[in-house]
Amino acid sequence: ALREGDAGRSAAEIGEVLEQQKGDIRLIALVDTLEYLKRGGRLSSAAAFAGTLLGIKPVIAIENGEVVVLGKARGSKNGSNLLMKLAEQHGIDFSRPFALAYSGLDDSLLRKYMADSAALYEGKADTLPGYTIGSAIGTHAGPGAIALSFFGKN
Repeated sequence: ALREGDAGRSAAEIGEVLEQQKGDIRLIALVDTLEYLKRGGRLSSAAAFAGTLLGIKPVIAIENGEVVVLGKARGSKNGSNLLMKLAEQHGIDFSRPFALAYSGLDDSLLRKYMADSAALYEGKADTLPGYTIGSAIGTHAGPGAIALSFFGKN
């Protein structure tokens, strides 16, 4: 919206552009714990218990206003790899805004993801913008979640 405003577009024109482009926005996240998905009613107690025992780390997305599971991995390293793979599959348009974010008080998982996924961003972005996930979303994801928000090329 800011870019369109800087280009001299009217509020109505900006609204049209945003409406056209909102389908290109992708939000995917790696959830570190299943506890908060269970508390929010998105996962049964039995599934949360079994997933926790197996060290399952789901990668979720918001599609058409719904939370969907894109994949599951055992352990944080495999979860981070799955998150990278899915970001590559969606194709990040680096000419447009993108962001990485984390939930909780500690950004160490986000910093580790940034280091592990450096090849994905190398030569395409000068810096990786890292933010804190707000409490409204963080309540559902729980601490330790890592999220990527970007405009997809595909």
